[in-house]
Amino acid sequence: MISKAHPQEKKALRALQTGGPAPPAIKIQGGKSKPMYQQIMQSLRRNLGDRETIEPFAGAGSLSLGFRPTQASLFDINPDLASFHTRLIDNPESLRFDPLDYTFRAGDPIMMENLDTGQMMNIGEVPEEWEDRFGDRPFYMGTKFYELRNKFNELRHREITEGLYESERVEKDRLFLLLQYMTNNGLLRYSPDTPSRASKYNSSLGGTPLPNIETPFESAYFDTIGKDKVGPGRGIMRGTGNTFRLQKLPGGEGEWNVDPWSEIMEEWQYIRRPIDELITSDDIDLDPNRQAAFIDPPYHQELGAHTFFDLSDQERVRALTETLDEFGIPTVSFNSFTDAIVNPLRDMGLDIHQLARRDTSGSKASTRGVKPELMAMANIPQDAFQQTWSELRDL
Repeated sequence: MISKAHPQEKKALRALQTGGPAPPAIKIQGGKSKPMYQQIMQSLRRNLGDRETIEPFAGAGSLSLGFRPTQASLFDINPDLASFHTRLIDNPESLRFDPLDYTFRAGDPIMMENLDTGQMMNIGEVPEEWEDRFGDRPFYMGTKFYELRNKFNELRHREITEGLYESERVEKDRLFLLLQYMTNNGLLRYSPDTPSRASKYNSSLGGTPLPNIETPFESAYFDTIGKDKVGPGRGIMRGTGNTFRLQKLPGGEGEWNVDPWSEIMEEWQYIRRPIDELITSDDIDLDPNRQAAFIDPPYHQELGAHTFFDLSDQERVRALTETLDEFGIPTVSFNSFTDAIVNPLRDMGLDIHQLARRDTSGSKASTRGVKPELMAMANIPQDAFQQTWSELRDL
């Protein structure tokens, strides 16, 4: 019997039964899992048929999950995304876990980071009345979030510097999944800078370069929910922010598992590879009759590209788009709707669409709202696509 405890498991099971768009297994900033994108992908699927999808900035694979191909080649430079999704495809059983093992039970120590030393300290125990309040449903608060985040980054550090046992790699991938649903809207940032909870763009490993890993991914920083303040003299349940606010973990009761995604992605591959190596790779034989490409890079001049994706990187994305276009591959490219991005693609002859994207990922209201977004298309019959897209929007 399937527990349906993972927050998106019911939707994934429905997609598995119907063949329709599936949500991603993880919650990640900038993912294309909202209805508008699923309608776009389903419109493309109805017009292009079942094609192998090529997704260079795969992230959580939302575009391919919306298209629902039998085969897909997903690429991302992010080591944590690649590790998690490779395990999801090849060994989903290892990702099953009971969230109660990672949240609070009565008598558990409450650990909190010392902001001066960075060390974790025990500040008390979970009282029984907290557990009674939630019953068997997993619950946590900011202190548990920080404890798990520190554990995740410790495992990442050791994996890079000395290696991990297989059980520890499994643990790291489980924490990667779990923290996505504890953090603020799936916000996960990477940076090589000096660690600081005051600056959400800084890392939690420090500035020393580590071997065998790209600098931007030296450390992960999951962003907690809202304010993070504790006033002097206040009790453990009376902080001014969310550090000591009890929160219920999303999802149902029981074991989390990713089996529906593993079945959907059975013939997919997820490869950790930078954009430059995509076209020249021996394992990508471009064929306009059986493939489609979906490109969703960090957006130009937006916070997701804060530390490492500049205009020169955007030019590499444009070059990739041009190469796919020249091969005759049906291609869709998303980005911010700015002249520096739009004009070169328009000059290449791509079909330009302006979307209205509602950004809800920011932790402050001032950073959220409706923003213009680019959707550029190559080698896709526009009349047929527009008609199908309109029909799906009217449903």
